[in-house]
Amino acid sequence: MNKLEKTSCAFCGSHCGLEMEIENNRIVNVRPDPDNPRTKGYCCRKGRSSKYFQNNTDRLNYPLKRVGKEFVRISWEQAFAEIAEKLREILDKYGPRAVGNVGGAGAAIQGEGPYVQTFMKMVGSQYSFSPTGLEFMGLFWNVGKMIGDQSHWIEPDEQLNEVLIMWGCNSYVSHQTNNARRFTREICEDPDRMYIVVDPRLSETARMADMHIALRPGTDALLMRAMITLIIQEGWQHQEYLDKWVSDFDKVKPWFTNFDIKEACRVCEVPYEQVRKLCRILTTRKWGVHQDLGIFMGRHNTMSTSLLFNLMCVCGVMFVSGGSIAWGGFASVGNHTDDQDPKIWRTLATGFAPVTGIFPTAVLPAEIMNDNPNRIRALLMSTTNPVRSFPDSTAQGEAYSKLDLLVCSDICMTETAKYAHYVLPAMSAYESYDFSVVQCTYPEIYCMLKHPVVQPEGERMESGEIWLRLGDAMGFIPTIPDSLYETARNKSRMEYFGELMVYLQNNPEYMPAAPFIIGKTLGKAMGSAHKAMFWGALMLAPQRFQEEVPGAGFKPGSAMMDDVFQAVCDHPEGVLAAVEERENNFKYIVNEDKKIHLFVDVLDEYIKDITPEKEEQALIFPKEYPLILSAGRHTDDGHNGFMRNPATYEYRNPCTLAINPEDGKKLGLKDGQMTRVTTEAGSVEIEAQFTYQTRKGYVLIPHQFGFDFNGKRYGVGVNTLTSVKHIDKLTGNPILRYVPCRVEAI
Repeated sequence: MNKLEKTSCAFCGSHCGLEMEIENNRIVNVRPDPDNPRTKGYCCRKGRSSKYFQNNTDRLNYPLKRVGKEFVRISWEQAFAEIAEKLREILDKYGPRAVGNVGGAGAAIQGEGPYVQTFMKMVGSQYSFSPTGLEFMGLFWNVGKMIGDQSHWIEPDEQLNEVLIMWGCNSYVSHQTNNARRFTREICEDPDRMYIVVDPRLSETARMADMHIALRPGTDALLMRAMITLIIQEGWQHQEYLDKWVSDFDKVKPWFTNFDIKEACRVCEVPYEQVRKLCRILTTRKWGVHQDLGIFMGRHNTMSTSLLFNLMCVCGVMFVSGGSIAWGGFASVGNHTDDQDPKIWRTLATGFAPVTGIFPTAVLPAEIMNDNPNRIRALLMSTTNPVRSFPDSTAQGEAYSKLDLLVCSDICMTETAKYAHYVLPAMSAYESYDFSVVQCTYPEIYCMLKHPVVQPEGERMESGEIWLRLGDAMGFIPTIPDSLYETARNKSRMEYFGELMVYLQNNPEYMPAAPFIIGKTLGKAMGSAHKAMFWGALMLAPQRFQEEVPGAGFKPGSAMMDDVFQAVCDHPEGVLAAVEERENNFKYIVNEDKKIHLFVDVLDEYIKDITPEKEEQALIFPKEYPLILSAGRHTDDGHNGFMRNPATYEYRNPCTLAINPEDGKKLGLKDGQMTRVTTEAGSVEIEAQFTYQTRKGYVLIPHQFGFDFNGKRYGVGVNTLTSVKHIDKLTGNPILRYVPCRVEAI
């Protein structure tokens, strides 16, 4: 009889619970786990397709080294020794600015994160790049300006929202929210709640909504400024909230005066009466909003999030139960990096600062291909494929080919790995222990440790272990007493914790290497660097999280967090670990005055320039590129950056150009006809798909295609059409949802 193993999905932050049927060390069937306390028997097609992710012919089994134009198999010992030697040479000659890290393991598999961060700190480099620098720079930048700490996500209090807004979000298909389809149906059918979608498209989610604001692509910021102006003009703002919780509303109020609301609505192509109705709803009911890539990758993406936060505060719903809240957890989603701190690096060629410790991905080619002797010369990549997923695939590939050292640790030979000097085979999330710090279940906080459900083949290694051993080869791990190894092997974890703390207190200079020390001692005893780091993250969790753990039924005391760890180990489906205090969400504000700050100097003139007149001129299409391309489109086919195996969408063609039929007919196209799409950056040939879901003048191509599998190319790489030149001027976040293009029949 086949075994049933419990785990969770590795493909997004929802990390839904899964049950996997295992036969002869193969995943043969996947279904949602009814015992998972977070997702309760729910998952989407991505999770159900996990067997294709795990079992495919593209998997890497052995360390590889580039020799000429070929890759040859080498031992792990040789790989670590040679990589360490080359890194030391680069560091000795050029210093730490010459070395960077590119990570992308995903929101559901973050066990390697502490090892990566420790390695980069020991190198002395601040250069880290990840999908945060592709999507969320504007979000976290604004959170930092608002509350003084970038490391928090602002989400709706979904359980208590009277109104839920999806802005630039197609959650019914993207599964962005927990139990997305089940939850969407429930709220749409509840007569006491409202569901509102703001999106140029008549998406699957918009079709279900009580109200659909079908704004013109690229006008989100203009619409938000008009809405706030209307609310203040009518006297609908929540003045008591503003007086109590916002320190500088008088400084931002001029942004919303002497502004033509009706003209802004005309440019946005949204009826004034509909905007007025929406504003009255938002000022009389508690609401929250899910932003997604339509905002995060759109025009003015950083400023749009700032205006959205202003709207929340004007309506009195920020950090309020039933409104929009920040959620906590046992570990942070990132580190606050103040762009005004002179110790924080800026990129040399482009001048951008990091957000949550992450630099914008679009600037990588420029930071590699320049004449500065301190330019980036070595990149260490882990579970990421930026040649497909970062802006301007051509520029990314050209830049990586110029590096002195490129090391790629991944589960497959990706398009990026083909440029590497060394390729290291990592275990998948179903072959190793792993965990996520992402929650999205406020006020409940769940902990789940993915258990391996199949055994790795060849010489695959846990990704955290790869970084640990590379750190050892670099000499970053201090001498560890035999007694600490012995305690890790043969005594309780609490005894180990006590001895570890004494060791670090007696040797404070070793504190930066603490994750490496835990991985090398407890990780060795547990057989997993990730599992040991999960324990370490719980033991060193923020005090505010530990104060909330008893609310989940755990007994207070010195061993409480170890008890949480044991419970999670005993229950691979996950456990409720803490319950946040609903009425104290303002605790996340760390500004000295404990108030929200909305005014930002660099935004002042920028926001004042968002006028109907200037925006109307800026939105005129150039003659050679008369349409707007959204580089990215959520579909039901369950594909994302991890999924290379095309078996997941057999009998479908999910990589098509979505185009309004009226646009198609004007261009002389027929549904299903091959077309050529051209932008400033490049050109692709792709099948047209007529759909009234997309409005006239707006076309969409899915992300994460254009990959090679078994010698065959599947779909087109939409990032061939995007440019590293088109980025937000405040944070460097790319503008991928507004790309001028033309479409021609082939």
